[in-house]
Amino acid sequence: MKRNAKIISLGVLVVVAITLATIALAQITATEEHLVTHIADISDHPGYLVTDLEGYVAVFYKGRGYPVYITHTPIATLRGIDREDIERGILVETRMELVELLEDLGS
Repeated sequence: MKRNAKIISLGVLVVVAITLATIALAQITATEEHLVTHIADISDHPGYLVTDLEGYVAVFYKGRGYPVYITHTPIATLRGIDREDIERGILVETRMELVELLEDLGS
């Protein structure tokens, strides 16, 4: 009886693991579909959020939960105040302001 319970428990764990892996992969794929490869490809939008994503400066459209652009700028290389601002998130209203901010952070 104990053996059957162990086999059933193992089967349930395998099904849960496969389900969670499938959900995670779907979210990664969905996120990558929204990413642009260059800052010039970011479209006009009524606001942007510049923040930390896995240690890099990333851009989100205001009000959306997925990134649109991830820079090659590591958060760790930023000056203290810039790093703190990015970790809190910087709201930018226009695309021009966004470009200027990203250029400043990247230099």
